[in-house]
Amino acid sequence: MIGLGMGTCFGTVYDITLGDVTPAEAGAGSGSLTAVQQLANALGAAAVTTVYLHTAAGPAPAMTRSLLTVAAITLACCCLVGLLPRHARAGHHSDH
Repeated sequence: MIGLGMGTCFGTVYDITLGDVTPAEAGAGSGSLTAVQQLANALGAAAVTTVYLHTAAGPAPAMTRSLLTVAAITLACCCLVGLLPRHARAGHHSDH
């Protein structure tokens, strides 16, 4: 699941986040991007686990329902990837 999510939006995330960062800010920009990615991965794993365990409490049909719930959420997220911008807007980052 993580690979699917990262593969669908990695290029866009890097383009938006680091697209117009100056060379002097490249270290801070890439460090911030990495920190946010790590946080998002942890929150995503926690959310999927919570949904799965909450809906799987019960007999085998409940486990099937939980897998379908996680699959439906994943499909919805994949459909929303198309709403992400393709490139950074001109002047998107402020100059300091």
